[in-house]
Amino acid sequence: MVAIDVDGVLNPDHPPTARQLGYHRHHYDGPDPTGRHVSGEVWLHPDHGAWLQELGHHADLVWCTSWGTVAATWVAPRLGLPDDLPVIDVGQAGVRFGRQLKLTALYRAVGGRPVAVLDDEFGGRDPLEAAERTTHGSATLLVPVNSVTGLQRGHIEQVIDWLGQVAIDDRRAYAPGDTVAGPAGPDEDDASHEEDGDLGVGDPLLRKSRLLSRLCSTCIFHPGNLMRLSPNRLRDLVVKARRDESFIVCHKTLPYSGNPGGKPAICRGFADRYSTQALQVIERLFGFVEVDPPGEEADRADASAPTGNRANGKG
Repeated sequence: MVAIDVDGVLNPDHPPTARQLGYHRHHYDGPDPTGRHVSGEVWLHPDHGAWLQELGHHADLVWCTSWGTVAATWVAPRLGLPDDLPVIDVGQAGVRFGRQLKLTALYRAVGGRPVAVLDDEFGGRDPLEAAERTTHGSATLLVPVNSVTGLQRGHIEQVIDWLGQVAIDDRRAYAPGDTVAGPAGPDEDDASHEEDGDLGVGDPLLRKSRLLSRLCSTCIFHPGNLMRLSPNRLRDLVVKARRDESFIVCHKTLPYSGNPGGKPAICRGFADRYSTQALQVIERLFGFVEVDPPGEEADRADASAPTGNRANGKG
């Protein structure tokens, strides 16, 4: 994925230089993301739309800017970009204590997918965290853009080269949803098993995320505590997944739960009850592929058939 900022990247902050570099002046008069009326000049370059569309042939583009949805509805059309590119709800932005605050929301939304970030402002700790993410399998590239000159062709070439290198270095095709809040299991130590295998729920061929077609026979969301979870364990799992804007992986699909060759899938019980940012991004950008619970016949009558908006892979 490629995350795009607006101010300082597509809208440089030095008008005389912008004019010399071929930017065109536009006047914005309308609401900001909070609904407050604002008015001012915005400088946009006619080449940027084509450059970003070129990146779009190699990766998925998302807005990661304090402009919020205004970037999609106002900036995008003036650059010839689609007006339906996803917008990451960054909340707070700006550098605090050595970190660009909006990167937290971005990383949460993209999960384990490789991501390049075009921004004019990073904190001193951000490169270290990007390197740590890369070390742990989530390739991350921070591309600092000079806010005086804005996005330049060299930045685009840098991202394209990086995307090619990611494909060479890691033959595994990434898919959304690789960030797991913590698999549901019978005791508090289950989360420690995450390192025992790949817990990514992405299908590398279909480029979709696996979601159980129905509740498994021992789903933690069945009444009666069939998994004999310790007191408050289910509540803690749900709280963590919602706080991290992630999801829960079905315990039956985990490699250390009697399913050594299995492929992890999102818990149907959680997906039918909660709509986190990770689930929304997966649904909007890629979609879900429904899989049956392991070891359970697909045509078996199931009194706990899924209900809710995602019963047909929608939500």
